[in-house]
Amino acid sequence: LDRLDKLNMPVRSLIRAKGNMYPSTQEILQHEFHKDYPFEHKGGLYYVNTCNGYTILDDDTKIESVGNRLLLFDASKKHASSTCTDKKVRININFNYF
Repeated sequence: LDRLDKLNMPVRSLIRAKGNMYPSTQEILQHEFHKDYPFEHKGGLYYVNTCNGYTILDDDTKIESVGNRLLLFDASKKHASSTCTDKKVRININFNYF
């Protein structure tokens, strides 16, 4: 948690951290909307590489995958990810916290 403190995030407890790697597809495929957990919590997505994939939030805000970008959001609200077509893979690191 010391490293998360350097992000100026009020992190009390880390719930989960995982990596996502989405292989390229011929057309961009948007995944199903989901909530990471059924209780209130925060989420972060660190985009490892730049590609034409995206994350879309429940208010239809679309966040492009730009390498070295961090998205902080309410992961207890619906959101969705996508594949990409312009790189071999789309990679991000997902973490959930209180």
